[in-house]
Amino acid sequence: MKKEYAVDIDTYRFGVVTPIQVRFNDIDGFGHANNNAMQTYFDLGRAEYLSRVVGLDFYKQDETLLIVSYTTDFMEQVRYGDKVEVRTAVYGIGRRSVKILTALVNTVTGRTCAVSDAVMSGFSKATQQSIEISSEWRRKIGEIEGREF
Repeated sequence: MKKEYAVDIDTYRFGVVTPIQVRFNDIDGFGHANNNAMQTYFDLGRAEYLSRVVGLDFYKQDETLLIVSYTTDFMEQVRYGDKVEVRTAVYGIGRRSVKILTALVNTVTGRTCAVSDAVMSGFSKATQQSIEISSEWRRKIGEIEGREF
């Protein structure tokens, strides 16, 4: 039975696509990328998305987004030498949060290897409090996704 997500991961036009290099140190004793390595792939996709919304130095800015929750579904193994990419999309925005989906896809077979569904909160490092998602961030996300939020 195929799991359903907020967007159809097989047909959705993901606004941000990040090529991933599977490294030797990502591979575990079973010969596939271990689960921790796959989380870093998702982080790379989210970081690329954030850089387009908040700016390249999103990690230096006071106001940014940070992960408050995520789940991951693993469908297929990723092995050394596989050609994979992370496809990232925002599918929902609340007052203080963003729902973001990342899919790790084998570019040769077209098959989805894993999916991470996360909630990111607007956050101020100065106050250590959540903040509202600004109209500017909403606009930029809307441009990437091709719709208004």
